[in-house]
Amino acid sequence: MVVLVILAGGASRRFGRDKCTYEYRGKRLIDYVIEAGNELGAKIVIAAGRNAAFYQGEEVIEDSDRFSGPLAAVDTATRRFEEELVFAPCDTPFIKPTVFEKLISADAPLAVWVFPNGRVESTIFKARPQNVSVALDLLAQHKRRRVDDLFRIVATKFLSVVKHGIIPKWVHNINTPRDLETETEATGEVFVEDYLISWDVPPLIKWLRNGDVEALRGEFLHYVEVGLLSMAAHVAKDLSHVGKGYAVLAEAIYGAVEVNKRTMRGN
Repeated sequence: MVVLVILAGGASRRFGRDKCTYEYRGKRLIDYVIEAGNELGAKIVIAAGRNAAFYQGEEVIEDSDRFSGPLAAVDTATRRFEEELVFAPCDTPFIKPTVFEKLISADAPLAVWVFPNGRVESTIFKARPQNVSVALDLLAQHKRRRVDDLFRIVATKFLSVVKHGIIPKWVHNINTPRDLETETEATGEVFVEDYLISWDVPPLIKWLRNGDVEALRGEFLHYVEVGLLSMAAHVAKDLSHVGKGYAVLAEAIYGAVEVNKRTMRGN
């Protein structure tokens, strides 16, 4: 059985109140994600973090104390369960079971969705626990906090939403109540085919262990060439200690891969 881990421990600052329990059309936002998991036949657990009191009677897992943010939930789940895991945030009320099904069918230890503009949707992904435990230990040792770092270390299948007919709105999270009445747009066509990355020795590991800057530069260029632009931006941030230009470049790329929302006509 697949285990769906719903990420529900955020502070919801931009939303103004807890997002997961916000009611939309008679249901909590998290209920829509639970329904998609039930249609999949998955075991449902909620990574509630500080918000555990909201989920009395539901199966909740605590955050690992080795990390903060979503990676804390990933760490706990991969240590508690042996089954294949899929992760999704509580604030994706338009998600469909096919989003999970296609991740599960990807032949790789990790699989994650990518918008056509090159942005990786890093909170909706598949993970095989036995393949990520060593990577998590390394990230904890070096005090790394990004889920995307897992994709930089463990063999990952990057799945194109275009290729698989996944509507961007299905996999994009809600930041404000107004977002519930908008459509999601990701302009650009740089990533439209699936792509597997499996390093012999991941550049991030070379840099963390040996300070190998050239390995990072090679990683950055590879992501740019294959259209994984948000991944390139993460590497550029790591390279910012080499030169301030990398920090500026990282922010420029992040801006370029923003996913826009526009108000729907009708409802």
